[in-house]
Amino acid sequence: MFFVGLAVALSAAAQTTLPPLPHLSLDSYPTPTRQAVSPVYEVANARPGDADAVSKLAQTLQAWEQWGAAHETYIRAQALAPGAFEWLYLDAVVLQRLARNDEAVRRLEQALRVSPNYLPARVKLAESLLDVGDFDRAQPLFEALRHEPASEPAAEFGLARIAAARNQHDAAVRHLERAVALFPEWGAAYYVLALSYRALGHQDEAKRALERHQQYGSRWPAIDDPVLRSVSALRDDAQTRLEQGLRLAEAGDAAGAIAAHEAALAIDPTIAQAHANLISLYGRQGNWAKAEEHYRAVVALGFNLGDAHYDYGVLLGLQERWADAADAYRQAIAINPRHAQAHNNLGQILERERRFEEAAAAYRQAFDSQPTFRLARFNLGRMLIALERNDEAIGELAKLTEPRDAEAPRYLFALATAHVRAGHRDEGIKWATDARQLALQYGQSELAAAIERDLARLK
Repeated sequence: MFFVGLAVALSAAAQTTLPPLPHLSLDSYPTPTRQAVSPVYEVANARPGDADAVSKLAQTLQAWEQWGAAHETYIRAQALAPGAFEWLYLDAVVLQRLARNDEAVRRLEQALRVSPNYLPARVKLAESLLDVGDFDRAQPLFEALRHEPASEPAAEFGLARIAAARNQHDAAVRHLERAVALFPEWGAAYYVLALSYRALGHQDEAKRALERHQQYGSRWPAIDDPVLRSVSALRDDAQTRLEQGLRLAEAGDAAGAIAAHEAALAIDPTIAQAHANLISLYGRQGNWAKAEEHYRAVVALGFNLGDAHYDYGVLLGLQERWADAADAYRQAIAINPRHAQAHNNLGQILERERRFEEAAAAYRQAFDSQPTFRLARFNLGRMLIALERNDEAIGELAKLTEPRDAEAPRYLFALATAHVRAGHRDEGIKWATDARQLALQYGQSELAAAIERDLARLK
């Protein structure tokens, strides 16, 4: 009996040394959160020594963004299962969300001792070290991550941030230009790039980078993270489904994006943004009937009608229903007179109908509404050439000679054409030569060959 009593006492003592489960005030939670957390909380309280039950509660709290309670629960899960990588890693993610980066560093180091090759954890450790200002330790980690294709964008961005913090802005620009080449829609990278350009005195480049930042916003290159994905899977509300659909769309998975958006609408049919997104998603698949169904739903909900009419116009254009598409673009413009893309697309339809004066006016309205809209200015230049107003065309197209990116060869070629037609043969040859060289640089062999043929005739 003595030994039995001793064993019970030792077991009770061990239980009291474990970190406690958090006390949750479930009544204060929003209804969807309370409904998801309550049953898991009851199980964990009934089986507080069960690592699976406790970790399930921690994951559920994390999925529903209850960061502090999730951290407390992960601490108990780690005590119950000290060698489990998942609870160390997921706790580090929670600590990052709580901006407790010093603690996140320690937890990630523990996790990587268990599973040293888990790429998302390696990236998060480098980023956390950067966030706490430990550049000397972060830099070699980012350098190693450059050799992994999945983590190369994050590595270049991290190295750029370190270089910028050290006022090495030339190096920062090199890293950032590589980062946006790998992921061209990285809003945050364009913002940091703008700051480094500005520090170097490159004001025009800084302005263009800020425009890209505004265009792409919060888009960020994702690294596949099965452990964290298992947490996201625990949440099944409409907003989560919509966000999942947006991520899948950005990754190019149209079928998966459609399924996620439809799942969101099955939960809440009034999510207008889901209907709006499905217009273009179904359009990509050529499912015109479903795309139109969601267009009608957006109109009925009265949500962001300018963009809805524009998206419907694109859909009609894909079906070559040009008159209907033009009407849709006019409806978009009636709601938002500064809808640059609607003006430009309307101009393209007017151009198809050889209504060049009207097309030119539409293109001018497009870049008046959005001065950085280079394609609209190019289209105006082409219309002015067609109207034999070559000096005006030169004035517009000359504004497109920088930057020398992949779009520039055709802009320079149009400028060359305008000069030749205005009687400026030598100037035309100069710009056509530049256009050909740039086309070759960007692998645009067909355009380069067309320019070469025109040059041969001129010479």
